[in-house]
Amino acid sequence: MAILKLILCAGWLISLQVFSSTAILDKKETINGVTVQTGKQDSSRIYQGSITKTFPYKLDTIKKSVMNFHEKCNNSLKERRKFTDKNADCKYHNENLVETLVIKNIKQTGWTKAPGEVERFIMGRLIYNRGSFGYYELVQIFHGKNKKNQNTIKIVQTMLDDKATKLYVTPAFDKDSAFETIQCTYTLTELSPTKTKLRYKYSANTEHWILNKEVSIPQVFASISKSINDLVKTVDTESVIQSRDLASN
Repeated sequence: MAILKLILCAGWLISLQVFSSTAILDKKETINGVTVQTGKQDSSRIYQGSITKTFPYKLDTIKKSVMNFHEKCNNSLKERRKFTDKNADCKYHNENLVETLVIKNIKQTGWTKAPGEVERFIMGRLIYNRGSFGYYELVQIFHGKNKKNQNTIKIVQTMLDDKATKLYVTPAFDKDSAFETIQCTYTLTELSPTKTKLRYKYSANTEHWILNKEVSIPQVFASISKSINDLVKTVDTESVIQSRDLASN
């Protein structure tokens, strides 16, 4: 079932949304510290995953470790890159990710920033898994404070359809994915000057005939759990590197 690996195409870029009143929860469990659940809503299946971790690093360090999107890919797929340097090595492995285009120069009309939003940009993802796939995402960064007056940073990634993509950029390729929607949210909370809590939430909606079947749920759950735990390890590793670099300067 190669199609099941498509759950990892976004790798660690998908978020949890609350089941609506019309969705039916099929299964919920915890796998290696990751809470995973799934349910049906009409003809669609919703997959969700979440985790909370605390790191001994500064808030800004964790933000930078989350946002190094261009440093994650599968280096063995270099020859399939179309838009980025084929000789460059990604620092962190993502099994199905060929390349990521980070586009900061977006169109400035037709949209407005949300409350607390400090930045938005577009990312293009090219994926390979026994076939080529791709889509664009909107990335939004929010700064604020929570009810405890703690500094917070929220990073939200949302898969765009072709019409929404054209609002920001002239796309180089059309959306091609097994998922109708994908979203992820990283919520970073400053617990102290040297301690940050990360809350990661993932949600994907699909009408794909394989991913819709109940028999596929255990395999998809295992993939979600592994992907999210890989994310946590990546954030931790990158934060160590950044902290050392900061100390050496």
